[in-house]
Amino acid sequence: MKKPYDALLFDMDGVLVDVTKSYRKAIQLTAQYFLKREVLVPEIDTIKSQVGMNNDWDATYALINNSTILYKDVKNFFQKLYWENNGKKGLIVDETLFLCKEQLIRLKQVYGKMGIVTGRPRREAQYVIDRFNLKDVFDVLVGKEDAKKEKPFPDPLIYAAKRIDAKNAVYIGDSPSDIAAADAAGMPSIFIGKQELGTFRLQTALEIIDFLL
Repeated sequence: MKKPYDALLFDMDGVLVDVTKSYRKAIQLTAQYFLKREVLVPEIDTIKSQVGMNNDWDATYALINNSTILYKDVKNFFQKLYWENNGKKGLIVDETLFLCKEQLIRLKQVYGKMGIVTGRPRREAQYVIDRFNLKDVFDVLVGKEDAKKEKPFPDPLIYAAKRIDAKNAVYIGDSPSDIAAADAAGMPSIFIGKQELGTFRLQTALEIIDFLL
């Protein structure tokens, strides 16, 4: 049954895209390189569950937690793993969609307007849209560079809603920063995960279709 929204705004990572083998793997491998030890998944989950850790470069640097290591060195190492190294695509090629294009089109047919608000750099978000041929599904893409402040500030969500003239959008995210941004924007939210956050909560992204339709 359609909920009373005139637009759906999605976070990308963990909501539309499975980043277990890409961003999360890049966090793990980067942290291991600088810490010189094995980094376990629960350590990453703990960092990512904190407000303000929406940016994976920030999360990786916080996990390493060593002021003698430069942030730019961590970022550069991370990007070589994730994006490309010597012209060869990195872990980004291992990403898959949680929701297929046909399912997303069904949502668009019901709600009319859909957008993506992500902390990814724009070209990394655009790569996903191009790779999975989603350009005709989403009306707006707001990347890391497109708003003055990143989530948990509301700026990216407010900007996206204005771009598509949405009066009552709902934001779907999987991190505390996503929900904090939605709250600050006065926007209802759907949280994907185990924490008690959001206006509504779903265990996995796979439940989005049943919930919204």
